Amino acid sequence: MEITGILVKKLGEREGVSKSTGNLWKTAEFLFEVPGQYPRHIVFSVRDGQTGRIAMFDAMVGKTVIVVFGIDAREYEGRWYNEVGAYGIREYVTAAPNTQPAQASVPQSPTAAPAINGGFGPSDIGRQPTLPMGQDNPPF
Repeated sequence: MEITGILVKKLGEREGVSKSTGNLWKTAEFLFEVPGQYPRHIVFSVRDGQTGRIAMFDAMVGKTVIVVFGIDAREYEGRWYNEVGAYGIREYVTAAPNTQPAQASVPQSPTAAPAINGGFGPSDIGRQPTLPMGQDNPPF
């Protein structure tokens, strides 16, 4: 699931060594805001071994970004707990203003290619992307 919003701040980081493999692990939590009339907030975790994934998220704090989330629940002693983990992040890019002189415009067909930014615009912040009609099987 992809959501566009503002990466507000890093909440904390933990690290340790895996008992089973002996490998180093790190986990960091971040606060994410989905803007709107009533902004929503999500706290998610980022797991990192030696990949540098946490550093990628650190570099995006304060920016409008698109985050790829995974949501799961687990049971512990008869109670259920939600886990929200982030697996990817990219900066939200708005379309550049047209700096060329005005010329006769060519009407675009409804099948025109999406913008370089993946078809997301300022009005799409917080909206889930949808597949075009007839495309029930996404490529991932």
